[in-house]
Amino acid sequence: MRQRCRAASPASVGRLAGYKAALARFDVDFDPSLVLSVTADQEGGYGAAAQVLATGATGVFCHNDRTALGLYDALRESGKRVPDDISVVGFDNQEVISAHTHPALTTVGLPQYDLGVMGVRTLLRRCGADNDESEIVSERFEPVHVQCPAVPRDPVRTL
Repeated sequence: MRQRCRAASPASVGRLAGYKAALARFDVDFDPSLVLSVTADQEGGYGAAAQVLATGATGVFCHNDRTALGLYDALRESGKRVPDDISVVGFDNQEVISAHTHPALTTVGLPQYDLGVMGVRTLLRRCGADNDESEIVSERFEPVHVQCPAVPRDPVRTL
C-alpha cells in the first residue's frame, strides 16, 4: 500500500521554529534525532513513548496537550513517573485535558479567543465595500504571530 505524504502543518512548522530559536538562545545545538514525527493526537503520544524513553530524555515538549496525554498514559504503563522520571509539557492549554491530568499538565496557552477576534476583524476589513469577491479569494493572507504564555502546573522537574 502506498502512503501519501502530507505537508507539515503551520503549527508544526512554527513550533519547531520556536524550539530551534529557544535552543539557539541558550547556545544549544539542534539535534534532529530528538524531534519525533508522530500524529498530533493521543495515539501519537502513546506510540512515541518507547522512542522517547530510548533517547534517555528527561523532558519532552509535545506538539499539543492530546499528544502529552497519550505520552502520560504510556509512561505510566512503563513504570515511569511524571515529573520525577521525565518532565512533560504540552501545547494549546486544552483545559479539559491539561487541568485534569494527574499530575496537572504544564502547557503553553494558545489564545483561541484572541485568534478568533483577529480572524473576524481581518475578514471584516477585507470584505469592505471596496473589494469584490474575486479579490478576496485571490488575496494572500499573511501569518500573524501571537503571544502564547506558559501555563505552569505540575509535571516539570526542577533541576
